[in-house]
Amino acid sequence: MDNDTARELRRVRAVLLTSATLLGVITLAAFRQSSQKQRFTEIDVERINVIEKDGKLRLTISNAARLPDPILGGKSYPLRGGTGAGSAGLIFFNDEGNESGGLAYAGRQTATGHRANGHLTFDQFDQDETIALSYSDVEGRRRMGLSIADRANVPIQPFAESALVIMRLPDGPEKTRRLQQLRDSPVGEGGKSMMRVFVGRTPERSALVQLSDPTGRPRVRLTVDSLGAAALEFLDAAGRPTHRYPGAR
Repeated sequence: MDNDTARELRRVRAVLLTSATLLGVITLAAFRQSSQKQRFTEIDVERINVIEKDGKLRLTISNAARLPDPILGGKSYPLRGGTGAGSAGLIFFNDEGNESGGLAYAGRQTATGHRANGHLTFDQFDQDETIALSYSDVEGRRRMGLSIADRANVPIQPFAESALVIMRLPDGPEKTRRLQQLRDSPVGEGGKSMMRVFVGRTPERSALVQLSDPTGRPRVRLTVDSLGAAALEFLDAAGRPTHRYPGAR
């Protein structure tokens, strides 16, 4: 073997050894990265999706812009309103991939004062919220409390499908007529909420416990008003007091 050939063999061996060493280092680093938890002192993010091993979404943590629309049957419905609008928060999803409750907060200055809200909800299966702990503040008129509602024993998705079609119509009498028609139809039952219990504080600064019948009509009202006066009222189906304690003086 001449000197040139020997030098070439040594060079090839050196290249192979270097490549093998580098590959080992990369493999070890990749293994350690995949097997160890990552730790951050601080992170800026607009949305975090918590998923199962199969990729199923179970929880989102997001800013207001990236708060997900309600998801039913794997489909998003851009129908979120109320305290969900403009709110950052957490949204939970059940084993079927449907929204099952959440936590949202918002607050901002307005031309005449401010608006703020906070909302913790628990959804009935295949339905909307049935328990809510809420705070609402519009220009200093505050309402906060615990609400318990009855929901229909039917899935809400057929109602959401119909509502989505109507909400895409331009504002006007036809849109209003079709929304009312939907509410009055059998499908509309899926979108109804009947308030049964409210325990909280009203914008008039009264402490209130209110119990309602299955149609959502208040039937018992216990109040302590802003001046400290207490009253217990029993109401008929039209909301008229039938008994009041203490009685009128």
